[in-house]
Amino acid sequence: EKYPKEDEYSKFVNEHGGFCNAFTSAEDTNYHFDVISEHFEPALDRFAQFFVCPLISRDGVGREMNAVDSENSKNLNSDSWRSMQLWKHLSKPDHAFHKFGTGNLDTLKHGPEAKGKDAHSEMLAFYSSNYSANLMKLAIYSKLSLDELES
Repeated sequence: EKYPKEDEYSKFVNEHGGFCNAFTSAEDTNYHFDVISEHFEPALDRFAQFFVCPLISRDGVGREMNAVDSENSKNLNSDSWRSMQLWKHLSKPDHAFHKFGTGNLDTLKHGPEAKGKDAHSEMLAFYSSNYSANLMKLAIYSKLSLDELES
């Protein structure tokens, strides 16, 4: 592990005038960051390590499930979120769109545990089968020239 501290990436980006975040849409997950140009290369290296050698710790998976649950709770009173849930509910039951679109502790932790599934193990398996260069795309936007970015 090149960067063994769990918060190495976000701490580096924040300390160098940047911002990082991620979101999951209906079809994909998007990870993004910005940082002061002179710190771009080390920030990109830390970002790449998420995919090369991710730190998927048991504690980290638990914290992420709690964060997803918290975000879901926040959305319960959002009219646009509730409208989307209604639209999903009215779609064909056998279509992927019909499924619950975010997550909470019941869907991410308690339900799987009742079926004998371990969230940490499931996360590692999901990473192994879905996070592969041939399934991913990278876009870079920079003031640097293409020659500078490639060097």
